[in-house]
Amino acid sequence: MNQENTRRHFLQRLAALGVVGIGVAVPFLEPAATQAQGPPPPPPPAPPDTTWKATIIPADEPGERLVVSGTVFAPDGQHVVAGIFVYAYNTDKQGYYSPDGRVYPPRLKGYMKTDEEGRFELHTILPGRYPKMHVPAHIHFTLWGAGYPMQWVDELRFEGDSYLTDEMRRESEFRREFATIRPLTHDRDEVYRCSVKLRLQEKSNYPVQ
Repeated sequence: MNQENTRRHFLQRLAALGVVGIGVAVPFLEPAATQAQGPPPPPPPAPPDTTWKATIIPADEPGERLVVSGTVFAPDGQHVVAGIFVYAYNTDKQGYYSPDGRVYPPRLKGYMKTDEEGRFELHTILPGRYPKMHVPAHIHFTLWGAGYPMQWVDELRFEGDSYLTDEMRRESEFRREFATIRPLTHDRDEVYRCSVKLRLQEKSNYPVQ
């Protein structure tokens, strides 16, 4: 693994633990944060009845409703891919993954499987930002299936978040149509909506065991 990939793995681990966002200089870390071992653990197998839509919140979940419309593309960035499992999770309104403060397993999580047009649709809430940390609100995605290995993609962030850095914005803009910072709209039903395009890679970005 080269130096840049090692750095990215390290930052991904810290982001999953709520310490830092990708593209941010690493600050002084508390001892608990330095104990991160490896990237986010692979999700359990998806249920056999997984469809292209998923609601990962209970009906009484506090927070503002959010619908994310996504499309998964092949590594060439041109062709959509059907049959990709999409595992998504995010924090609750207060910025926590679980009531006891742990990251894994997250409470708000679920699976989708892209349809023939490579689409998936996630129904959740606007995630809260990590308490006492300058990390933008975000949603995590892991992809696999249709001949592609398990892999995570950079988290989805939202335009207007005051914790976004110039470096994050530049990185997102560089990706053009695959930008990871996306605009939000608010419809008449008081539901926020955004869209995102995710691009697969041929190889897994999980460390080789």
